[in-house]
Amino acid sequence: MSLGMPENWEQVESQAAKVEKVNPSRIQNVAQEFKTASENAGDHSAELKNAASPLSEGGVWNGPAADAFFSYVAQVASAGQRVKDKLDEAAVELGDLQQKLSELKKSINETKANAKQEIDERNKQAEQRAQQAAQAADGEGGGQDPESIREQAREQNRQTASQAAERIKSLLGQANQAIKKAQRLMKQEIGGAGGYSQVPKPGQAQSQMADTGGISNPGSAPSVGGGGAGGGGGSGGAETAVGGGGGGGGLGSSGGPPAGPPPGNVEQWIKEAIKILKENGIPVTEENIDQIWTIIEHESGGDPRAINDWDSNAAKGTPSKGLMQCIDPTFDSHALPGHGDIWDPVDNIIAGVRYTFDRYGSLEQHPGLESISSGGGYQPY
Repeated sequence: MSLGMPENWEQVESQAAKVEKVNPSRIQNVAQEFKTASENAGDHSAELKNAASPLSEGGVWNGPAADAFFSYVAQVASAGQRVKDKLDEAAVELGDLQQKLSELKKSINETKANAKQEIDERNKQAEQRAQQAAQAADGEGGGQDPESIREQAREQNRQTASQAAERIKSLLGQANQAIKKAQRLMKQEIGGAGGYSQVPKPGQAQSQMADTGGISNPGSAPSVGGGGAGGGGGSGGAETAVGGGGGGGGLGSSGGPPAGPPPGNVEQWIKEAIKILKENGIPVTEENIDQIWTIIEHESGGDPRAINDWDSNAAKGTPSKGLMQCIDPTFDSHALPGHGDIWDPVDNIIAGVRYTFDRYGSLEQHPGLESISSGGGYQPY
């Protein structure tokens, strides 16, 4: 009779089955698509600069309007280069992920196959010894009990299966970490001054030349001071922000968003905020990056200049602002000393997380995260 596989072999089968549908070659195909997109972005930037070059060379077009135009072309081309760099980075990361998953899938399958081979070989040897013991007992009496030989093999088989299951579990953990790393990179905003979305459209306050009339938008008021309409549903139009402190004309005590994006990207801002929060006794670690990212993604889309000018808070003169969409009173009461700029992405995250802990007790109890974890949609906080 055959001893068969141990009862815990099902754990090995179920763990190994998790990689059966993993197709690393498809990941490589996606990496190639990113690489192709990067090449196309580089080509478009080069074509744009080449098209504008004849106008700027030799004094064909001069004056404030020309300067503004060439500056705008340079912004678009620079954004194109940053997009290209980001696509290149994504292509490399996906290529690394493909290689990592290929190696891990191979290791998992080998672990399962080796464990099965070891068990099969042990069963074969145990049966031979058990039969020899039975024959010896029939002929001479005494000797080792055949069933004890089989039971010893069964116990060793259980240990082999358990070790294989643990090994596969560890390999699956490595695979999940590699995937999460790639996912975080995909979520990261383009560093520096951002991509195409950060280039103001012709006629927006950021691209106007109020002192020369170079590219002003007919019928709109020029921006005053260092403010600006900002992103994420900002006030726009003639409701311009006034530089300096004080009220923002319906924008709350901190006024409108400053012009231009801050340096860095969302993941960097989250990590910096977590470091500061930990130093101030808030129980957060880098394990919470994805949770904070999810809140930011739904609240502001990752735009540190986002401002909500349409809801009930906005009607009260305290619109939600920044990455975590804090209103000024809430931000002021939850900001840490030295981190009181609502438009600073790190300061905004700090206040938003501290508010979440004060009101709900933990990130896990944040209504949006709690709803998502139970299969529902995101709920604002």
